[in-house]
Amino acid sequence: MKKNLRIVSAAAAALLAVAPVAAAGVSTVFADTNVTVEGGTAQSSTNKATLKLSLTNLASLAVNDPASKATASLSTPVLPAGANVAVSKAQIYTAVADATGNDKGKVGSGDAVKQLDNLSTTYYVAVKVTITGLSASTDYAITANGTTTTVRSDATGTIANFGIVSDGFTLNDTSKLGSPYLKENRAGGKAVQNGSVNLGNGQYSVAAVVAAIRGKYAADVTDGSANKATASFAHLTQDVRDAVKAAGITTKADANESFDKPAAPFSITVNLSATNGRTSTALITVDPNSTVADSTYPRISYYVKGHTKVTVPSANGQDASTTIDSVDDLVDALNNEFSFNYVPVNGVVDTASIKRAFTAQVSEANTTVLDTTVDVSKVNTKVAGRYPVTVSATNADGKTTKVTFMLTVGAKGATYKTVQSDGDVPVYKIDGNNVTDSKTTVKNGDTIAVFGDPIKVGEKSYTRINSADSDLYVESKYVDGSFKPADKVKKTVMHNSYIYDKDHKRVGTDMLRAYSTVEVIGAATKLADGSLVYQIADNQYVMADNIDGTSRTLSHNAYVYKTSKKRANRKVLKAGSKVTTFGSPYTFKNGKAYYRVGGPAKQYVKVANFAK
Repeated sequence: MKKNLRIVSAAAAALLAVAPVAAAGVSTVFADTNVTVEGGTAQSSTNKATLKLSLTNLASLAVNDPASKATASLSTPVLPAGANVAVSKAQIYTAVADATGNDKGKVGSGDAVKQLDNLSTTYYVAVKVTITGLSASTDYAITANGTTTTVRSDATGTIANFGIVSDGFTLNDTSKLGSPYLKENRAGGKAVQNGSVNLGNGQYSVAAVVAAIRGKYAADVTDGSANKATASFAHLTQDVRDAVKAAGITTKADANESFDKPAAPFSITVNLSATNGRTSTALITVDPNSTVADSTYPRISYYVKGHTKVTVPSANGQDASTTIDSVDDLVDALNNEFSFNYVPVNGVVDTASIKRAFTAQVSEANTTVLDTTVDVSKVNTKVAGRYPVTVSATNADGKTTKVTFMLTVGAKGATYKTVQSDGDVPVYKIDGNNVTDSKTTVKNGDTIAVFGDPIKVGEKSYTRINSADSDLYVESKYVDGSFKPADKVKKTVMHNSYIYDKDHKRVGTDMLRAYSTVEVIGAATKLADGSLVYQIADNQYVMADNIDGTSRTLSHNAYVYKTSKKRANRKVLKAGSKVTTFGSPYTFKNGKAYYRVGGPAKQYVKVANFAK
């Protein structure tokens, strides 16, 4: 819920028309520009904060506009638990000092700009923030617009007047021509709507993904005249951060925002902008399963339009895992197009046709034909969207080459949105004002087709999927960017734990062993039957009591045991004291029930010693 902010000056009062907003835990002050805090404050489990200051209305600014017409946003700040951020007045400058390091807090040099008067001038929005509610005299890593600085809080747990400067911007020149698009960053590179990058060891970080994208792709404009605009990535690092979080990947508190190797490919919606104010987007798939091939790896070949044969990998030292930018470019050896793309909703993926599009051989030197495998497990034919399909070939050495492409379910030309959720998202059937569960779900990270404007039934907003006349919908918050997936937190399992689904039914036969580590998604929540659980994956939960335990009061003095006959130590727990127990009781060979109370050494207390 966004809250109206307190207006503190006459100049700021004039900005009410742009609806200043902020979230709980944030206070904001205005001066020459309007600053909002969007999306609330996410909570960090470490001593780090992430703040991003951006200009939000560049497309509406023109030469001779007053600086007060500009609006800026401090978007989705990430703060340590219990912290709050307050934003000072914001001003626009034509030159700025480094807001971090030795110049922390010094965010402007010279007089602030009152008039935006020149197309060629680079401007900057600058503010100071104060973070309160921190631990006293403690170092915190603050990442402000991509630059990380270590700052120590004072004795009151405050970091005061920390300077933040936006990325530089110039005014849009609407007389310039062309619209931005993505193209390959090489001589003769072609335009692409769907790109891909592969990651290898040492590349699992936000910074490495940004570098990989910039190394392979660039922004350009459609016009080729002398009066053309120039194009660039609008905010590539933030696009990567957003996609990493949407995929459920947790970044670490280091300068590169590193993360563990993802289990599956994920997609990034890249925003492009031109200096005439026009914008566009492109989709880039990141494949984390990159390997460097040698001559003993299988070779997979396919043809693209123009009767061009492509072999993967084409040479030793190249990646044995790649992604095809456009599956519509695939043809057979006679230059005939394939028809397996655009699978009808509720249809069947033509895996036989996909296999015909690819051939494989044992290795570079051995041309013996090798069978290919087509993995369509991530394709949901009940929901229109784009889903990864992987064609692979594995030889007797156990070496595998893979080619991945995005298969479209549904009609050509739809608008696609990436699902952002903490688990499975229900698909609903809506008839009038009646909303019923279709028993179909989509998952976090799926890229699904949406149609038309959202509708509202009751207090919830829904977005149509599959087709323009479909009666199937998902809640809008999962596809409009307003839902922010919870961070994953590592916790220790203190009691052997079965895994359950949302209906409290066992999932498989495996269990999480006591004292193992598990990543949980967000805070503990309740299933329909009232059971308190932690979510660990899509439709997978463990009992919260097996992790956090339950505080119980002893009614008698109690010993701590490691077996039914042997004590764990000489300690006596006094009657009336509180003890945290984990999970359901164990019954020992002596027939008595015991609660687990600690670890990793075995520690138990008799159930009979606790108050009923």
